[in-house]
Amino acid sequence: MDGLAYAAANSALSLFDGLPEGLVDSPVNKLDSVLPGPSLINIAGEREPPLFVSILLHGNEVTGLLTLQQLLREYRAQERPLPRSLLLFVGNVQAARYGVRRLAGQADYNRIWAGGNQPEHIMAERLLHELRGRELFAAVDIHNNTGKNPLYACINRIDPRFINLARQFSKTLVYFTEPREVIAMAMAEFCPSVTLECGQPGELEGISRASAYLQHCLTLDAIDTTTPTDDEVDIFHTVAKILVPKDASVGFAHRENRYDICLPEDFDSLNFRLLPHDSHFGWRYNKAVSLRAVDNDMRDVSDQYFCYEEDDIVTRRRFLPSMLTKDVRVIYQDCLGYIMEHYPINDRA
Repeated sequence: MDGLAYAAANSALSLFDGLPEGLVDSPVNKLDSVLPGPSLINIAGEREPPLFVSILLHGNEVTGLLTLQQLLREYRAQERPLPRSLLLFVGNVQAARYGVRRLAGQADYNRIWAGGNQPEHIMAERLLHELRGRELFAAVDIHNNTGKNPLYACINRIDPRFINLARQFSKTLVYFTEPREVIAMAMAEFCPSVTLECGQPGELEGISRASAYLQHCLTLDAIDTTTPTDDEVDIFHTVAKILVPKDASVGFAHRENRYDICLPEDFDSLNFRLLPHDSHFGWRYNKAVSLRAVDNDMRDVSDQYFCYEEDDIVTRRRFLPSMLTKDVRVIYQDCLGYIMEHYPINDRA
């Protein structure tokens, strides 16, 4: 069976009432021997409503699985139930087998939550159907970055409940409304919803922080509805994403003209660093291609952010980048990174 057929045949949602045997101890690349595909698992706890947690929407982002395994092992060792019931969604176990974001022919599991007709879209609608009419305490989606980033949390609504839930993970928050097809956006219709960005896959700090955060959520009585001050939280708003044309070659080195677009070797160290106007961003050796920046309405705003001086790519205005990645596959499948601005919540109250 080829990759496309394999993905389609294993994209139906499976439902489990109770923890499947072997899930807690399975290596990520063997998870498809425990779960037949994307799965919604109901784990009973001491109280309701349940906490919804989604992991492995991208098969190479393993921190979510490692965090849940650590947490569940601790409670199993103590022979104690969870303090709150847990609804666990495990996403792309087929891609996890190969350590990739998604398989060829698959839709991105974090771009399928606003409708569509591929098998993955149908699976997503089935899961949302299962949740409709159920009360949920909160929703937490756990991810990793491919580039160097601090640990931070994302929200899709400027709502005190969302902000307070997210700031228990990090003071640094990112508010975004695009892409609108992410699971966190869909879950925001049901309950306060956050995304945890836990650094690079498997890093101990990300696992430790995510585990402590889930423990906090499971024991929390209620989510604070008080609007925090700007001293208590730093919110940044994504205003554009940076794209590389799919027919352009991109690489990371110092002035390598064998690439159409060449970016510095430490390119991802620019994440969450304010770049002044006229900052050097990289080199362009094929004048027929350019970096593109598109805003949240998919309008081309490239000229607002980048200009070209000889071979140099230069910033036209100051901005704060995030999620800049050196993973070429991710660059072509998704984007090079995002452009952010500070979002002072108290000035907008």
